[in-house]
Amino acid sequence: MNGGDWTKVLPSLAVGMVVYDRRYEMPGTIADFDGPMVCLTRPTGLAWRSHCVSVRPATAYERRQLRAIAKLHAQRQRGTASSDRHLR
Repeated sequence: MNGGDWTKVLPSLAVGMVVYDRRYEMPGTIADFDGPMVCLTRPTGLAWRSHCVSVRPATAYERRQLRAIAKLHAQRQRGTASSDRHLR
């Protein structure tokens, strides 16, 4: 895809959509747009930007992967919070 083709890709993307970023080789959720750039996030708090031509809609497997990461992160956060209480 050449540089001008991003205008064809962008309308197929939406905030909240789970996509796979080919550049970083991982799924993320679209948080925002900045021109041709897509702002992505992961449940762990990781945030990054990629050009819209490097993302595609996530497969069912990639969406499950992202949900599993969110669940694991939440479990670890609860574990950390309970560990902190024991230290007091």
